[in-house]
Formats: sequence, structure tokens, C-alpha cells
Amino acid sequence: MFTVAIHQPHYLPYCGYLDKWDQADLLILLDDAQFTRGGWQNRNCIKTTQGRHLLTVPVRHAGFRTLRETEIDYTRRWDRAHIRTLEQAYARAPHRHLLSAVTAEVYCQRWKALSELGIGCTLAFGRQFSIETPTVLASSLNVPGSSSQRLADLCRAVGADAYLAGDGCRVYLDEQPFNRAGVEVLWQDFTHPHWQQLHDRHGFLSHLSALDLLLNTGPEEARAVLRGARLFAGAAQ
Repeated sequence: MFTVAIHQPHYLPYCGYLDKWDQADLLILLDDAQFTRGGWQNRNCIKTTQGRHLLTVPVRHAGFRTLRETEIDYTRRWDRAHIRTLEQAYARAPHRHLLSAVTAEVYCQRWKALSELGIGCTLAFGRQFSIETPTVLASSLNVPGSSSQRLADLCRAVGADAYLAGDGCRVYLDEQPFNRAGVEVLWQDFTHPHWQQLHDRHGFLSHLSALDLLLNTGPEEARAVLRGARLFAGAAQ
């Protein structure tokens, strides 16, 4: 069975994103999705001495635009501020030396479009977590449409037998287009893992950027933690 996952590029993605990517045989990056304010396309959370902290990439936004059309606003030099915040937050992390490798990739240049930054983040995280599943850009497949029908058409365009859907889309995914395309819908059923974090007085905080897992445990343990949570979820079903 050839399983495809489809996901919008996210800024400093969280563990569930990487877990879905790692389970699939191909990840289609939905780089031409519409930009949504308040989503995770241009922001994510880390853990600091003050607890959960949101890092947001400012964008120049006018009307309904895709991620490829949404320009990043560098007038406030948010990139330098984010690097400083990350370095301060993880200064005592056991594997803090890995941060420089990630920041060198993520903040190495001035990305013009938000899609470019999200793709850069995804690929940088994939290398750190040794995810070997290949990626392809949705914009390169020339598949029009929207919603569930387009997702099914994208799966068919790459010859997929199955579509791995994230838990968050259970409420709106229409499975009929997939049924007509002969593509089986599988559900991720992600169980968020736990690991030893910094700043104990705030307790364990879930759904942070996967950087937190990487810098606290190291790449080999981080990958084992993700896969261990998946095995636990499968055994509980």
C-alpha cells in the first residue's frame, strides 16, 4: 500500500506533524493553500522560563492569498528576535548544540514567501529527526480544486492507495471523493508523547514545536520517543 500524507508547511512544526510525515510513503506539501490568520502556518510555541511562549512570523497580508503569495515582513527583524528567544529558552538543554544547526537552516536567508519558510522548516526538522519519506510540492502537481476533492485528486495524481489523515480533520474531511478515487482513508490517531523538559515549575507542556523534544533528548532518542508513542497508541486500540 502506497500511503500519502498531505500537510501545509508550518513554522517550527510540532511532533504530530513529524509523526504523520514519518508514517507516510510520500508527503505532499500543500504550499499553495490559503493563508489563515491564527493558524500554525506562521507561528508555533516553545517553552521558556515563563512557560508556553508563542513565536510568530509577521506577514504582509491583504485579502485572500495563498502561502506562496503571502510575503514575510522583515521590517521588524523578527528572525533575530526568534533566534535570541530560542537560545535563551534552551541554553540549559542537554542537546542545545543542535539548535545552531537548525537556526542555520531556518534563518539562513530572507525567505520571500511564507510557503518557502515553512518548507525550509519542514526539511530542516526532517533532517534532524532522520525522516526519509520524500516530499513533493502540491503546486508542482497541477491539480486544481479545493477541500476534500482536491486532496483525493492529489492522492490519485501520485498513485496513492491510501491517504493518512490527521486527527484534526475528522470533523470536516469528506471521505466520498477518496472512495470514488479508490483511495483508502487512514487516521493518524496521534498520541502526544512525554519527555523530560526544562523549566519544571510549569510542568509538562504538550504541542510545542518539536524543537523542544530534539533539544532535550537528542535526535536518536527524539525519533524513538515519536515511534514509541505510535506503538503505544497502536497497542491501546
